[in-house]
Amino acid sequence: LVLIMVLLFTLVLLLAFYVINFVLSIKDMGKNKISAFECGFVSVGKIQNSFSIHFFIMMLMFVIFDLEIVMFLGILVSDLSSYVSFLLMFFFILGGFYMEWWYGKLVWVI
Repeated sequence: LVLIMVLLFTLVLLLAFYVINFVLSIKDMGKNKISAFECGFVSVGKIQNSFSIHFFIMMLMFVIFDLEIVMFLGILVSDLSSYVSFLLMFFFILGGFYMEWWYGKLVWVI
């Protein structure tokens, strides 16, 4: 019973703080507030067309490969019994790399 009361009190307090924050926040919808920031210059064009989706996909691939390298480092410092998991992850990485190459996502020219 006490746990349910504490949970309800927490939820009510969370909701109250969220509503108070929303009511008291400043909502400035001026041109400068909703436009893209480009190093202090006036933005050119629409915000939605500010970058190519190809570069976004390349960034995601680099982030994924960085995380996989960190996982490799963790496996390399562990014992010999994790060699099978190392090989499985290595084959998954090679498969992902092959799939990116097959679909033409590794081409740098737009």
